[in-house]
Amino acid sequence: MPGTAARASRNTRNTLTLRGLLARLKPFGRPTNGAEQPDPAVPPAEPSTIPAPVAVERRQLCLADLSREALRDLITELNARSESVGCVVIDDGGDHDHATIIFAGNLERFHMLAAARQLRGRVIYVQDVVSWWYQGSPLVPELRDFCRGFLRDEVGSRRALLFGQSSGAYAALIASTYLEGSTLVACAPQTFSDAAAKSTIHFVGVRALSAPPDLIDARARLLESVDTGASKNVVIAASEYGNPATAHFWMDYLHVLRIADLPGISLSIVNSDSHVLVHGRVDRFAELLHALTQDLSATVERRSEITRNFLGELFKSA
Repeated sequence: MPGTAARASRNTRNTLTLRGLLARLKPFGRPTNGAEQPDPAVPPAEPSTIPAPVAVERRQLCLADLSREALRDLITELNARSESVGCVVIDDGGDHDHATIIFAGNLERFHMLAAARQLRGRVIYVQDVVSWWYQGSPLVPELRDFCRGFLRDEVGSRRALLFGQSSGAYAALIASTYLEGSTLVACAPQTFSDAAAKSTIHFVGVRALSAPPDLIDARARLLESVDTGASKNVVIAASEYGNPATAHFWMDYLHVLRIADLPGISLSIVNSDSHVLVHGRVDRFAELLHALTQDLSATVERRSEITRNFLGELFKSA
């Protein structure tokens, strides 16, 4: 997929310094004077008085004990029922102090469960084929309601590890703000409804896709819920040439630079040319999730270091 000239320019560093770019960027929702406040155009929603139901299924098994074939069979079975099951809670019955939450991205259904293949303890997998950005459906309630109610109850006092890609990363990023002290790996998240911003840009030879309206503004939400004990790791590719950009161009930089300067955000830009960083590398990301579950009680710096070291090895320059 990548072009030769483009690849040469991308093989510079795995993680780029963004200070210069941030200095020139005017983040959406930032006031021009005074202390920064959440965007008044995106008021926080009030909690629902009646909890919305979740189409949940529970399994008692240990994913780490499944063979690859058994895990593939489980994913195939769940995919066949993805229009009626929005959440699967998998628990091995052991006394574990952590829970892993995986949000599926657009069209992923239950495929991303492969990233949990080395995990023990509780795994909460969420997907919604009706509303890929978790804006509410018969399968999964609106994201804030889901996090305030069902997700918090299922995680309980466990340390939370959250993971997702694209719209799944958006959901994981927002969900992390409801789970104190959590650890997040968000690959190419959308962070706001971007149609208005993209309408001001003249795109030549590329097809820019837009996130849907009424997304939760991640910058505003992160400002409302600063968590000094959370490790929030956000990752994007250095380019999207391999999407291909002529068909699917998300402008990941536009989304992550809006949150790069916020407390607790560790942003990495890696040597890749595709928005979907995890595809084709799900086995490797399974290793990262397993490593993080072994160290969720570590300092914020240590958890972020584990993630950065993993990315440095996986996406190192040729």
